[in-house]
Amino acid sequence: MDFLPENLQTVLQNPTFTYLQTTTQDHLTTKLSHLRTMVLQPYLIEPLSSFLASYSSSMPDLLSVFILIIILFVSIKILGYAYRVVMFWIMLAFRLVFWGTIIGIGWYVYSVGVENAGRDFGWLWGVIYGFVDDFQEKSKIAAAAYAGNHK
Repeated sequence: MDFLPENLQTVLQNPTFTYLQTTTQDHLTTKLSHLRTMVLQPYLIEPLSSFLASYSSSMPDLLSVFILIIILFVSIKILGYAYRVVMFWIMLAFRLVFWGTIIGIGWYVYSVGVENAGRDFGWLWGVIYGFVDDFQEKSKIAAAAYAGNHK
């Protein structure tokens, strides 16, 4: 502890800090021991050991299991990398489309003027509203026909 500054040495040598450190270690050791005896031993360790003891002649050797785990780990890492690469390109495409649309709308408004762009937007809104209204009307008719046929 000679390499630490003097103010940190006094804090680390404080009796309260030392007491808290030992108490925390004792408390943690007690809780982990309780966890092992109450949960791990009866529910994991004993069933696993009995299973391995009953099938020990047909079980693969330890090296094969480790190689399988390593292959599985590397495969998951490669799939994670591939997922990140694909998501990068998808997000790039969406961002390009979004900003291209914003720039295109801005350029259109600039080139035709605000008044003509507003008129064109109103026309487009009317067309979309007409399609949606027509779709809702046909959906209500189809729902009424379906309800009439299944009574």
